[in-house]
Amino acid sequence: MGPNRTEDIEDLRKPEPEEDWVAIHQEAVERGELTYTDPKTGYSVFTELSHKQRGYCCGNRCRHCPFDHSNVDNPAKLKEDTRNARLAKQRQRQQTASDSSESS
Repeated sequence: MGPNRTEDIEDLRKPEPEEDWVAIHQEAVERGELTYTDPKTGYSVFTELSHKQRGYCCGNRCRHCPFDHSNVDNPAKLKEDTRNARLAKQRQRQQTASDSSESS
């Protein structure tokens, strides 16, 4: 007699147990924190906020990458995104300095 097909299908419908880090990450984000400690490994993990602050995918397959891992295995795009982020930050600093000098 073969396996019970109904039980096999029901097993596929059971949700995976939530990882311990899911709630910890959510709480860290709610507090505005850039990292949290993974409860199983003890490693420091960047939150989604930290990645958004950087402004692009770093290509390291981060757990909370808000950029859909767009630069994983794509060094040319990573180089371009890194350059663009640096230029944007430089322009922002220049604008802030310009605004400060105008208000003086």
